[in-house]
Amino acid sequence: MDPRVIATAAKVGHVIESVLAALRPGRDGPTAKTLRIITHRSLSDAGCLTVRGRVVREAPTNRRQLRRNGAVTAREHVASMYRAFDVVELPYARVTASHRGVEVSGACDKGGYFAIDLHAAPGEVWAGGQHTPSVHLETVEPLPSVHLETVEPSPAVRVERSPAALADVFVPGVRATLLVISNLDDTAMDTHTMHHARMVRTVLLRSAKRRHPVAGVPALYRALRDGLTGDADNPGCYISSGAWNLYQYVVDYIDTHALPAGAVLLNDWGSRGRGFHPVSHAHKGAHVSALLARLPSLPLLLIGDDVQEDPELYATVATCNPGRVAAVWVRLVRDTSSRRAAIELLRAPLEAAGTDLIVSNASQDFEADARRRGWIR
Repeated sequence: MDPRVIATAAKVGHVIESVLAALRPGRDGPTAKTLRIITHRSLSDAGCLTVRGRVVREAPTNRRQLRRNGAVTAREHVASMYRAFDVVELPYARVTASHRGVEVSGACDKGGYFAIDLHAAPGEVWAGGQHTPSVHLETVEPLPSVHLETVEPSPAVRVERSPAALADVFVPGVRATLLVISNLDDTAMDTHTMHHARMVRTVLLRSAKRRHPVAGVPALYRALRDGLTGDADNPGCYISSGAWNLYQYVVDYIDTHALPAGAVLLNDWGSRGRGFHPVSHAHKGAHVSALLARLPSLPLLLIGDDVQEDPELYATVATCNPGRVAAVWVRLVRDTSSRRAAIELLRAPLEAAGTDLIVSNASQDFEADARRRGWIR
């Protein structure tokens, strides 16, 4: 979706909320927002846990209207999507993360994002599996038992109690043999990015429960997580060019459809305050390269589709890191002869880097490749 559409919708919604607040006594206006810490699922190594997230002011969530099958109604989903973009980030706030006696403070950037490293004690390592560090905020005028302070040019934030949240950080275990990195839209979930009208209808009107994963993907991804032994607990990461504003929606989708829990890396589209900017896909390659450097002992499986630039971005990563990327799987969604030909041109440089290229529109072909390599039972 074009960020300019989001920017226009945010402005229109702001005006509508102002009018409704003026006409209905007691109704909160667009500036009635509460402070919240949104933590992002992240992937780390045994020596250092990286706690990621964002500090924003957002409108309180309305009562969720559910259908008989437990899905959020289209009306409530549209409202929640609007609220997701009608946020005001808190720039340069200080955040404190703590876990098992280790406590570190760090500052948010101008977009309200933070990344705090919790290093293991000397001579020790963090155990493999899921960790849940706590994240705390502090007001400008310190209150008892609070842990965040804002600094200039951030405005003063006054709340009755300190906001806090728990973060999910995943560390590969000793039995892990593979790092799985997958694109989301059209690779794992039905976004219909090739058809703009269907994409808008799907994203805006269908909640996570009313959408469907790509056929065979949840079972295949769970098998990749479990590995050949069934208990490998291979780490996974989901990458998308979607906005960070949609993070909670993405997590709901992953959990609802039983996809393996893993790190989630999205894109910063900007904001009303900083301005929205055109969406670029280059961040995917940067994220993959960072994970390669962070987890040097694990080979990579990169999964994408032919709609955006996944094959080209993954090929660049593989050729720049020969021997590190075991395979690139490309799901055919556009499936035109010209696109197929362009992807086939990547096969030779990938093979030179020790990377196999599998191109198909069926999950069974990817599953067969995983079995051949001994990745799944």
